[in-house]
Amino acid sequence: MNFRSVRELGRGLCSLVVQDAPIGDRAAAQAGWASDAPGRYCRRCGASVGPGAATAAGCAHCRSVKLVWDGCYRLGAYKPPLAGWIVQMKFARLWSWCCWFGEKLVTVCDGAKDDSRQTLVTPIPLHWRRRFGRGYDQAVLIAEALADVSGWTYAPLLHRTRSTKSQSLIHNQADRLTNVRGAFGMDAVDLSDCRVLLVDDVKTSGSTAAQCARLLRRNGAARIDLAVIAVADPKHADFQRV
Repeated sequence: MNFRSVRELGRGLCSLVVQDAPIGDRAAAQAGWASDAPGRYCRRCGASVGPGAATAAGCAHCRSVKLVWDGCYRLGAYKPPLAGWIVQMKFARLWSWCCWFGEKLVTVCDGAKDDSRQTLVTPIPLHWRRRFGRGYDQAVLIAEALADVSGWTYAPLLHRTRSTKSQSLIHNQADRLTNVRGAFGMDAVDLSDCRVLLVDDVKTSGSTAAQCARLLRRNGAARIDLAVIAVADPKHADFQRV
């Protein structure tokens, strides 16, 4: 039995185990979970920080780094119970998590409201092969729910130009950059008066988000903010496995 067969068997067993698992508010209540307050993470890169450790210029993880995007909103760090819910969403076909996550993201994207600019919500898309195998694109469903609840405009601006190896299987930062370089495309559109919320499930190194943000910036986006469910801690082992 090869690795792919073992992985698919594991996902099938996971689906059986979690098919009756609580989802959304019920799961959050049972776990005593709540989304992070703004002061618990850097609003520039999304990394977890201690009280007062992040300023408008960033935190120790990003202060000296030039980022393509302007800010980051998240529900929490990539750790239990949030990490487990994301796994259920992605690999156990519990797609209803997507809608709940999108609705929750609206509550933390407080700084995204800007009456002077149009706000567009766009997902980082899966390649069609991976979407076909999963049955849905979780980032699309999250972005659609976020846009529906917030009243902002859903705009699928990006598309995959080629299939890539899963970033979760690549541990080296340089290799992650190489893996996604040129993997996205975008039709010409004028975003000069737009704020864009770039939606994904998990931010790890930020390589994928950076590739997408560059395309949005080249098309004139006035501001780009990431809106993700979770951010992996750069100093934690999970950073290498997400």
